[in-house]
Amino acid sequence: MRRPRWVTVLAVLMLLTGASLFFGGLTDLRRLATGRSMADVRMEGLADADKEVLIRGQLALDDAVDRAHPVAAWVKTAARLGLALGFLFAVAAVFSDDPRAGRASVLAAWAGTAVYGGMGAFVLVVVRKGVADALPVLQQVAAKVHARTGDAPPSPADLAQLASTLMIQMPLLSAALGVLFSVVLLVSFGGRRGRLFYNGGVEADHG
Repeated sequence: MRRPRWVTVLAVLMLLTGASLFFGGLTDLRRLATGRSMADVRMEGLADADKEVLIRGQLALDDAVDRAHPVAAWVKTAARLGLALGFLFAVAAVFSDDPRAGRASVLAAWAGTAVYGGMGAFVLVVVRKGVADALPVLQQVAAKVHARTGDAPPSPADLAQLASTLMIQMPLLSAALGVLFSVVLLVSFGGRRGRLFYNGGVEADHG
């Protein structure tokens, strides 16, 4: 039975998403287990101070949120790893032409909706209230980077805006895209085309 193009495209996207979640989850797991801050690692080839502040600031702010909410940090890491395995299992089922691929993809989609939705809710309800408390962390990172490069540090207003962007806007955008992708999977594999292809044995739309 020929696999429709839409199934292949969505499976590849699930593979990329699952791999990103898996390796990101492993990095977070090691960081939480060792307590080592990734913001202090050496970064070769970063001549732009603003770019270094952006990268190190994101890592330092993530560390600050995790220290403030350790249980939530472990739950988020476990959820990301579990979702990654769900996506990767669905991908394996799709490419092995397993008849359970449609059901596995639908379950992964529901899990993705829950995980990404939960992450977005955590940002809105909890993280948003802690931006001001975490701002000194970003100021310290910026001071170190700009002292080393000799450039003038950003203004407090610019750093406050950057902290809001890194802690609220970017995570919310990531969560929204994750929910959207999960909904697309749910509609595609759980909808009429997916049911026809996996349950009816009928060759669905190949466009």
